[in-house]
This record gives sequence, C-alpha cells and structure tokens, in this order.
Amino acid sequence: MFLIADTGAGHRSAANAIRNAISIIAQQQRDEWQTRLAREYESSGSKSTQEGGNETSTGSVPLLVEQAEPVSQEPDSYHIEIIDVFEEYSRFPLREAVKLYGPTIRYNPKLYGQVFHLSNQVRRVTAGINVATPLIHNGLLRLITTVQPDVIVSIHPMLNHVTIEALHDLGLRIPFITVVTDLVSIHSTWFAPGASSYIVPTEQARQIYLKRGLDPDRVHVLGMPIDPKFTLPVASKEELHRKFELKPGLPVVLLVGGGEGSGGLLASVRAISQARLPVQLLIITGRNKRLYVHLQRVRSHLHVPAKVFGFVQNMPEMMHASDVIITKAGPGTICEALACNLPIILNSYVPGQEEGNVDFVLSNGVGILAQDSIELVDALRRLVKPGSQVMRRQLANAKRTSRPNTSFDIAKHILSYLPPPGISGIWQTARARSRSRMMSGRLRSAIRIHALRRSLPRLRSFSRPVTRRLSHLRFRVRDTNHNSKI
Repeated sequence: MFLIADTGAGHRSAANAIRNAISIIAQQQRDEWQTRLAREYESSGSKSTQEGGNETSTGSVPLLVEQAEPVSQEPDSYHIEIIDVFEEYSRFPLREAVKLYGPTIRYNPKLYGQVFHLSNQVRRVTAGINVATPLIHNGLLRLITTVQPDVIVSIHPMLNHVTIEALHDLGLRIPFITVVTDLVSIHSTWFAPGASSYIVPTEQARQIYLKRGLDPDRVHVLGMPIDPKFTLPVASKEELHRKFELKPGLPVVLLVGGGEGSGGLLASVRAISQARLPVQLLIITGRNKRLYVHLQRVRSHLHVPAKVFGFVQNMPEMMHASDVIITKAGPGTICEALACNLPIILNSYVPGQEEGNVDFVLSNGVGILAQDSIELVDALRRLVKPGSQVMRRQLANAKRTSRPNTSFDIAKHILSYLPPPGISGIWQTARARSRSRMMSGRLRSAIRIHALRRSLPRLRSFSRPVTRRLSHLRFRVRDTNHNSKI
C-alpha cells in the first residue's frame, strides 16, 4: 500500500513509477516460471517417451502428467493500492489545508519557502504532528485494517509520523518503508523514527538522515524513482519529430512547469520569443489550465514555432524529441531529463524544498540556473550553437549521473519485505484478526463519541460551572446592550 498526497504531481508519479516497476518484475517472474514449466514438461515428456518405448512390448502406455516431476512453485501476484490519504481519510481542516500547496507555490512561493524553513525543526515538527494527528489518526486505522497491507510505503513526508503512530496503536509489525522524493533539501518530517527502511535518492540525503541519529543500517541510497518507460527504447528523433509535426533541422526546446504548471514558464516563453532564437518549442503546462489557454491564444503571435500541451502521459517521447529542457527544479523532472540525456536549464525553483535540487544540477555539471531572462537566452544560445562544447560536456555528465533503473531497485527492496512463499502474512495470524476486530469496535465507538460530543453543547445541564457562568454573563451583556439601544 502506497501512501501519497496529491500536493503537486511528484508523489503520485513516484508511486506510479514503483508500481509499474513491480508489475514488470511480476510479469518477468511469471514469464520465467512459464519457461521453466515448459522445459520441465518437455524433459519429462522425452523421458516418458523413452520409458514408454521400452515398455511397448507389455502394452503399457505411460501418462505424461502422472510421470512428470513436481515443478517450481507459481510466482506470487501483487495487489497494489495507491491512496491519497489526506483526501480520502483525513478530516477538515487538514484535508483542505494540504490543497493549498499548488496555489501557494504558484502565486506566493516565497511564503512557502518561509514556512518550509520555519517548520524544518524537530520541535516544530512534533508540534505540527500533535495538531494533525487527531484529524487523521482514526482514518489511518480504518484504512490499514480495511486494506490489510503486507507492506506500507510512504511517499509523502507528512504521512510518516502519523502512520508509524497508527501502526503502534495496532500493535502489528507491518513493514513501513519511507521513499524520500527530494534530492537534497530534506525536511525533518521525512525521517520519522520507527520505520523499517528509508530509501533516499542521494548521498547528501543520507548524511541528513545520519545527523538525525537514526540507524545507519536502515538507510539505502537507491536514487529517485522515475517511470520505467524511461528505460525502454523509443523511436528515433526524426520519427518523433514527424509524430509531433516539428520542423526538421531546427533545435527543439522542451519547456516544463511541473505538475502545477508553475515556475516562470510564461516568462521563459516570452524571453525566447523576443530573442528570436533559431529554435522551436514544446511547451507543457501541466494542470495549469489558465496558462494552457493563454499560450494557445498567443501561440500564433510568438516569433518562434511552438506547440502547447497540458498534462501529458508521454513524457519520455517528449524528452527524446528535444535537445534542451527548460524547467523548474522539480526532482522528478530533473532525473527524467538525465535519463534522456538532456541538458538542463533551470528557470526557477520552489524556495525551501527545491533549493538543494539546484545545487545537485550545478555540482554535477548537468545544467545551469538562469536567474533572469537574459541568462536564460544566453545559456540557450550557447547550447544550441552548432558543435557546442557546452552541450557535449553536459551530455557526458548527464550519462554519468543518470540512474534510470532506480524504480526497479526500489521495487525489489520493497518486495524483499513480503512474507516468503508458503508463509502466512501478518494478517492471517490470530493476533492480527483480534486487533482488527478490536480496532473496528474502537472506530465505531470513536464515531459514537464524536457524535455525542457534537450534541453535548446543546444540553445546558452538562455544561461546566465556568461555562454556565460565562454563558450567563454573555446573556446579561447582550441584554444590557439591547436595552441601551432602546
């Protein structure tokens, strides 16, 4: 069971990437099993035929199925659930508060950065958890006892502490794995004590983990999960250009604003258009429908050819068709671009969580940060120049830095926590069944108590003495004001 929140597109994309990798691994295991099965039947059949030839004089005819030796056990199949916990299992106002992420980073990213830095302390994280836990705790208990997962994987920092506390209340040792999806700037909420394993994308993230004083044997540097589609062969660049109806021989610049379509995308398009660079644009606006409509309306007035897309599912083809990518410093897009050997121009970043991503790009020599339109145009001009040494150097660094198979490594790590074949899972034990029944009763009681508390303020006989006196005083003040107005 994957726990996410749709704050941006990165968390769901990471969960989908690992899920797709698990599905591919499962299919490979099944294909290998069927191949072994066929070989074992073939070998058993040839053996039976030989034995049958020796016994022909007696008139006996051997049965192939009866004489075949036992074959290897059929591989497991995996059921995967991806849950937006805040949307489906939390209460107001927490459920609504997490929806502010997209508008905040789009319209006031500095405010988000301030909140990120102010809250990035263990003491303040603890205070925030104490506020949030009552609004999600019972929902998590209901979710876990309903789905009954063998392994829980969190891909959102705000879900780690509360889930570990819920598992503690259940009293069941369900493996809980945290997959960190920020490259360098790691918030304290990511590393909740008590997880079975922590998967981080970089060595810098591992060092932040170690500074928390947590078990060094539980942290694993495996990389950033990206969709397995980025490891598959694609059509040639010429074929992709024909598919997207691009002009041959003209460099293609891919502009991406992240899942929320933020990050100075419109300013970058205007700068390239005004500079009249010899390029053509593929523009992806993500979920930002207003930006998509605006760019479609002004596209014919741009001084460079451009095609505009909303939220796309064929990002590998888009990247392989391009020569340069201009994007905000989202970790997923950066790692996807590296898998496609694309030089990167960062045009913006979310203060706080994406500041370290800028350092990652610069320190590995795979791109630059353009702080304004002038720097962006100059950087792009150097990259698309015929025979560009900058382009050649960044391409080599991208190949060295890229880790396209990370999702498979993470998937194998998660699958290693499943019960061995032939061993019953934790939910088949008597203790788990007892806890599940007990928690179901507890949740029903919590619902009844919550409903009762909502009705108690209406019963004045249950009010506390202080409350009664304050209420009486309030009525007296109101009556006095009313009389004075008369």
